[in-house]
Amino acid sequence: MIAKTSEWSVFADLLDPPENPYASDPVGWVRDRLGEFLWSKQRQILEAVVRHRYVAVKSAHDTGKSHSASRAVAWWLHTRQDPFATTTAPTTKQVHAILWRYIGQAHRKGNLGGRITLDDEWYMGPGGKELVAFGRKPADHDQSAFQGIHALNPLILVDEACGVSKSIFDAVDALATNSNARVLAIGNPDDPSSHFAQICKPGSGWHVITVSDFDTPAYTGEDVPEDLLPLLVSPEWVEERKIRWGVNSPIYQSKVLGEFPDLSDDTLILPKWIEAAQKRTLERTRRPIIAADIARFGEDETVIMRREGGWIRVYRAHHKADTMTTSGHIVKAMRDIDDEAGKNDWVRAIIDVPGVGGGVVDRLAELDLPVVPYNGGEAPIDKERFVNARAEDYWTLRERFEQGEIDIDPDDDKLAAQLGSIKWGIDSRGRIKIESKDDMRKRGLPSPDRADALAIAFAGRANAAPINVESHAGESITGDLMTKAW
Repeated sequence: MIAKTSEWSVFADLLDPPENPYASDPVGWVRDRLGEFLWSKQRQILEAVVRHRYVAVKSAHDTGKSHSASRAVAWWLHTRQDPFATTTAPTTKQVHAILWRYIGQAHRKGNLGGRITLDDEWYMGPGGKELVAFGRKPADHDQSAFQGIHALNPLILVDEACGVSKSIFDAVDALATNSNARVLAIGNPDDPSSHFAQICKPGSGWHVITVSDFDTPAYTGEDVPEDLLPLLVSPEWVEERKIRWGVNSPIYQSKVLGEFPDLSDDTLILPKWIEAAQKRTLERTRRPIIAADIARFGEDETVIMRREGGWIRVYRAHHKADTMTTSGHIVKAMRDIDDEAGKNDWVRAIIDVPGVGGGVVDRLAELDLPVVPYNGGEAPIDKERFVNARAEDYWTLRERFEQGEIDIDPDDDKLAAQLGSIKWGIDSRGRIKIESKDDMRKRGLPSPDRADALAIAFAGRANAAPINVESHAGESITGDLMTKAW
């Protein structure tokens, strides 16, 4: 009888396999199988996947969100009958270099079986031939991207969800048709106009979790292993961003608070345009321009920009330097361009003259270098539409961002924060005006020195004749001219 009971038990298991004891305990599985500790918000995310079909996580910077997502995939595949996991992200690099790197670590750490390929595919079963998970970046408008995938227990993970189009979310929905399916969308809340922002709103049907940097153990005092704290955001980083970005800036709201920026119709340059400019690569032309917004002492920066066509980068930024030192750095910038192979075209400097900038213009002119003074308070070309030249030039800059004609440094978060913080308005005559530096300071924001230098570099006046044009007619900045400056 014992043998018969045992045989029937085995037969019953084949017909109706018992549920894995960790199927409803992802935190326990990560602890026992991988030997890892999850902090409270990570636990909340994984437990939400058990209880909710649709989970959206808007997370601040460096909270371990991709680590959490990768553990969700590994746990899902290891605890269910007929599972399949599909992951996607805005770019192939994000799929491969971020999420699937973490998945690979979990696979090795837990000795989870099967094999993971360099194409971001996980195979299990006899001989490692059954595909059970893959990562893909389909075209943004490919609603058939995931057709043909069928499983009893599908998990769909959308990483860096703010950059994923609605069409891809619609394709994801086509995979989540049965009651066992789960969808986890996770990312930084950068763009309030994205589909990710829509699903994070009340009434969307998604279970939404917010992870702020202030939720992390460094701020809450949560008891965690010592080796975990260095992997999460530090108070020093948050404090630096508070000073650098300002607590009311859109990038601070997204990267530190884990909230979508509170944008209104008066935001000059939208976050999605800034992010696109950071990812863009434009050809550098042979007509370089040096542009500078000048400060002297205090907390404001002197910013020297180098522009070539739509490509622009900070050449140098410094605090508390006198005008002669700043003049020297601008001369060096012009000389560096001239010394580069193939950079023999006529380079000019356009300098913001109000305040102390006039002294820099005078010094460059004295050195017989081609210099163009810029004053944003001057009359615009279109006097009926704009209050002053600054408003006209910033509006032109806005249009360049919208049309995809700007290529900025992806690592310059100061510039990105300043660009996203500037507001515009209308005066009593219906003319466009741009928020002043003083008004931005009243909102708790730093002076937009880098943004101003960028606007100056693309200003219409940047193409004007230098004030000492007669001495440079048809001349390039080559050896003899630069010798004068040095």
